[in-house]
Amino acid sequence: MNNKKLVVGIIVAVAIAGLVYFIARKPQVAPVVTPTPSPQNPPVAPQLKPQPSQPPTPSKTAPTPKPIIKPKPSTKAAITNVVLSQAIDANGAPVNPATAFSAGVSTFYAVLSLKNAIQRTELSYTRYYEGKYVDAKVSHPTRDGVRYFHFAFSLKPGQTRKTGHYMLNFYVNGKKAQSISYEVR
Repeated sequence: MNNKKLVVGIIVAVAIAGLVYFIARKPQVAPVVTPTPSPQNPPVAPQLKPQPSQPPTPSKTAPTPKPIIKPKPSTKAAITNVVLSQAIDANGAPVNPATAFSAGVSTFYAVLSLKNAIQRTELSYTRYYEGKYVDAKVSHPTRDGVRYFHFAFSLKPGQTRKTGHYMLNFYVNGKKAQSISYEVR
């Protein structure tokens, strides 16, 4: 009995789907209301206007819509320099650059000097410890035309860094741009 209900349910569902498909494909013509014939109002043959099957072509004087997304700048974004430091100033520039850090330093920064960067510029890095992959990150500048951008490398309280040789590779829009090495002692 349950199989019969299932089959009937499937047949009904297919029939409904077919009906919906047929109705959706059938061209829609707006009904024309004609007044009731009377001596003062003789019958007139209805005139149906054909519905266009394609959208009208724009006139030659129609304005061109402006793009929502800003066009890419004519010059490509670039990383002109990379500096490591334990602090950055209010403009994002490095303070007291270094290439070696103690294992207990809680935070240090990789400060990228940028040229022609916009908000959509993708900046990323891959980090290696003793030649082995550690991590990677992708970010974007907060506004167009920034001169500096930084990645912060922070420890949780009580943690220390592994001593040894590290390498950071930096990328602009997926293309390798700069590298820098540093030591943790």
